[in-house]
Amino acid sequence: MKPSDLIKSDLGEDVWAECWPRTSTTGDLPTVDELSPFQSLRTYIIHGRTRQFDFPALPHGSYCIYVADGRRAVRLTRAGKEIECVLKEKWDTLADCNPVILASLILKFFDGGICSTHHILSGEDDLRAQYQGYVLNDREFERVQGLIGTTSTNQNDDQTGLVIRAVTLCGWMHDKRNLGIEHIHISKSGVVHLEKRKVLTKKIFKSVPQIRY
Repeated sequence: MKPSDLIKSDLGEDVWAECWPRTSTTGDLPTVDELSPFQSLRTYIIHGRTRQFDFPALPHGSYCIYVADGRRAVRLTRAGKEIECVLKEKWDTLADCNPVILASLILKFFDGGICSTHHILSGEDDLRAQYQGYVLNDREFERVQGLIGTTSTNQNDDQTGLVIRAVTLCGWMHDKRNLGIEHIHISKSGVVHLEKRKVLTKKIFKSVPQIRY
């Protein structure tokens, strides 16, 4: 079955009728590639009314996250921790996943909500990239440069756990000036534990673009 049909069946006809987007030109929902670390399981975002779903959207509305293949669709919620069931199921492939995409998906359910969402960087080269409207604080960058490193995945020696070291920008929506390191521990049973964030600097950018939501 198409993921859109599976998701529609899970949400129910009445809820689906109020949601968007509808299908793409190929007749199915567009995948969210930046949140799809698994080859056989793709990630989809469904938008709805304000407070209808887990994640608030600006300027209004809300959205939920699904992973789906041709057989099933699983809604991932903050409260249900369904993401941990997926991680357990996909344990054997986690070490081969793109760590930036894997960390991006996991932190959707374990971050501080809309006030402190994460943007995952592959490393310091991403900070040097010319994001339109973002002005790098050269003094702060020079001070922390040797501590940034890269986003990477390491498996425990006993093969019972995996740790993602994620370099992230954290903050409100686009205003993410807090540069730090998140250590995400994943057990073989799928349970996630986050260490206390290691903040490198709270002002990695001198200024960010003004965006009206």
